[in-house]
Amino acid sequence: MTDRPQPLLARALEAAANAVMIADRDGRIVWVNDAFCRLSGYGRDEVIGRTPGLLKSGKQSPDFYRDLWETIASGRTWQGELVERRRDGSLWTANQVITPLLDESGRVTHFVAIQHDVTAITREREEIQRLAYHDSLTGLPNRASFLESLERGIARAAPDQRLIALLFLDLDDFKPINDALGHAAGDELLVAVAERLRAAVRKTDAVARLGGDEFAVLLTDVEHPDTAGALAGKLVDRIGQPYMLSGRRIEVGVSIGISVYPRDGATVDTLLSHADAAMYAAKARGRRQYRFFDASQAGAPPARSPRGAG
Repeated sequence: MTDRPQPLLARALEAAANAVMIADRDGRIVWVNDAFCRLSGYGRDEVIGRTPGLLKSGKQSPDFYRDLWETIASGRTWQGELVERRRDGSLWTANQVITPLLDESGRVTHFVAIQHDVTAITREREEIQRLAYHDSLTGLPNRASFLESLERGIARAAPDQRLIALLFLDLDDFKPINDALGHAAGDELLVAVAERLRAAVRKTDAVARLGGDEFAVLLTDVEHPDTAGALAGKLVDRIGQPYMLSGRRIEVGVSIGISVYPRDGATVDTLLSHADAAMYAAKARGRRQYRFFDASQAGAPPARSPRGAG
């Protein structure tokens, strides 16, 4: 003997691993399964008669919900990803399919929403994205992220030829410290330098670790090149202050090269190359200082030992 279709369907929906919610044509919830209650944290008696608006997280715009409602009210199925809020205030990300149910005349009578919890997948995706564009040691944006920021900065500045400034920073005598105290101490020092960099710049400025002991700062909407010089001077002073790391007093300096758009170049590669050349000039003049790029530095040979030696 087989089960009748309706009781079998009801049991299947109740036992489904995905959250299922049924609402009437006015959007009032008339039924939810156990999976919905587990996912949302709400009991049946708390949601029956209410609208799905109680799950709104504020992460989606009013336009998002208007488009969703217009789609299903017209009898079409809607599918998409949205962030919902549980009863305890925590959020989850759901891939949701909402299917309108029609009567014999084609009139919408109910809506069936099925939610698949993709919170873990979304977090993994965000973490992969973060790792792709951030330095794993310091948490700062990495070289790829910084170059994209510089490219966007140039594109925004180009129409009005507004000034932007690129500061290229390289620590002085980092390699001897790293060799003498070990890589763990070297990493700890790099993290401390990154924290001082973050604290010294404006929220609108982009800070990145380019690799090794090299960092960069991008200043947008600069009124005058002297603004970049003033920041560079402050960074030379801040980074040059002693560090207490694992009970040891450590000192390290920084040399900074500055290139300014559009004066010193109009492309990412040119600005980066010219800031690098200016940094070499700062090293050659005694370190622990900053230099602006000038034409005499272009094509000049390195004025220090190979990269990483400081």
